[in-house]
Amino acid sequence: MTRTILLIFILLYNNHLFSQQNQEPNFRSPLDIPLLLSGTFGELRTNHFHAGLDFKTQGKSGLKIYAIEDGYISRIKVSPWGYGKAIYITHNNGYTSVYAHLMKYHGAIQDYVFQQQYIKQSYDIELFPDKNKFLVKKGDIIGLSGNTGSSFAPHLHFEIRHSYNQNPVNALQFDFDIIDNIPPIIKEIKIYPKSKYTFINGENRELTLKVDGIHGNYYIEEPIKVTGPYALSIQTYDVLNGANNKNGVYSIDLFVDSTLVYSHEIEEFAFKETRYINCHLDYFEKIENNKKFHRCYTLPNNRLSIYNYVKNEGIIKIDKNQIIEFFVDDVYGNSSYLNLNIIDDTASVTRNSQQEIYTEVFPFQIENSYENEFLSINIPVNSLYDTLYFVYNINMDTNSIYHAPIHTIHYESTPLHFAYLLKLKSTVSEKLAKKAFICKINEKGKSNYIGGTYDKGYITTKTKYFGQYSVSVDTIAPIIKGLNIYPSKTMNSSTLKMTIRDNESGIKSFNGYINNEWILMEYEPKSNRLTHFFDKSLKKGKNNFRLIVEDQLGNISEYKADFYR
Repeated sequence: MTRTILLIFILLYNNHLFSQQNQEPNFRSPLDIPLLLSGTFGELRTNHFHAGLDFKTQGKSGLKIYAIEDGYISRIKVSPWGYGKAIYITHNNGYTSVYAHLMKYHGAIQDYVFQQQYIKQSYDIELFPDKNKFLVKKGDIIGLSGNTGSSFAPHLHFEIRHSYNQNPVNALQFDFDIIDNIPPIIKEIKIYPKSKYTFINGENRELTLKVDGIHGNYYIEEPIKVTGPYALSIQTYDVLNGANNKNGVYSIDLFVDSTLVYSHEIEEFAFKETRYINCHLDYFEKIENNKKFHRCYTLPNNRLSIYNYVKNEGIIKIDKNQIIEFFVDDVYGNSSYLNLNIIDDTASVTRNSQQEIYTEVFPFQIENSYENEFLSINIPVNSLYDTLYFVYNINMDTNSIYHAPIHTIHYESTPLHFAYLLKLKSTVSEKLAKKAFICKINEKGKSNYIGGTYDKGYITTKTKYFGQYSVSVDTIAPIIKGLNIYPSKTMNSSTLKMTIRDNESGIKSFNGYINNEWILMEYEPKSNRLTHFFDKSLKKGKNNFRLIVEDQLGNISEYKADFYR
């Protein structure tokens, strides 16, 4: 009897949990203003899909942010980069909500963060409070909106995730009060030859075509002549009422003669797979032309989970004239349609294909390496998205700012998934060896710090990018400038403001002190600004301020000033 009662209790309890975790969520808005979006879920971003919604905050910081449902604060993170000041709330319905780029936290949350920053003596901090420490109710104020981290205008980055695996989901499915009756915009398509015997309008090369049409109906009037297997991509984006931002679309379907060939839908993804975006989009177009094309075919090492169906990897074979149809939808069901005609050009006169010039062939399934007397690289297994026809060049005639030849390691417009090992021979003297680093040279000739360690004439580092590389040195200490402080100044303001910058290797660390006691200084890299908020307990009269800043190569600057309160 006792065992039966126990089993009944367990079943009832499990049913209660199941019901609780599978109830239809009824989230409130995280803001108390009309919701306008500047970014949507699944947008094509640099090295990642956008994991949430970007809510406009009327062009300003300081708006109240509200918990969308009951729960507890499970994570708090402060960083000069990424999400800036962010807060995570775990809810009882199986979801976690995320609020990022905040200006500050609210009440006891801010006090707790402030206390922990002083204990750890660090502005950057990540905290996982006990689940009973910060219980929140739906509608509680948890912070104020801002522009912290990798944000370039005030807004709220907002996410909803599955609590059990932290996968972000498309938050627009939860009926937030957002108006959208505008279909996606289609701008261009691109056609790719998928063999050396494929010709598109007579050329064995990719062809980009602008589309005609408006209000969801698009077309390409002139037929396209194709011989051999080919594939397609599409440049498209969504717009919403009340905003001009180019947002991400929800789904794309491709049909050939009314047969589905390709379909993707961005409903959910895992953070561990998000970098595979670099093989989903046409990376060359993004880097070279700042255009975002969705490939409607998959490269061999594409491991994304967003695809509903892909026939023959999206590669289209031609043996007759074909009708191509694209359907592009946003999450609210607004749909755009594009059609075009393909003419089978197989019977035309045979043409010569392009001859590729390359240094080595790198299959993506294996580890690949290349070396000469000046350089060696080692690319891990599955770092490439397809077999690479690797190209390398060296320029020995470099100017005096570099301490190695300039190495052109393939093309910057080819993406990598994992970092490869890069080792360069350097002419740097032993005296400067500890100040030497590998730098990447951009298209404007400016060098950017990558890093590296020196050993016996060689510098070694890891990088996820192809492009031009050489060796530079950094012997210049960071630059510190007081904005509202100087020696002997009477400080009546509530804050102390400085700027710090390092034009060579970049800032590694900073530490401020008043009367030899460590103080919290908030760092905003976008403006190179450090800000300290004076404590009310700061003594009247003379005080001593000191700031120590170190760059990545160990060069140190120090700023001192006595001031009065």
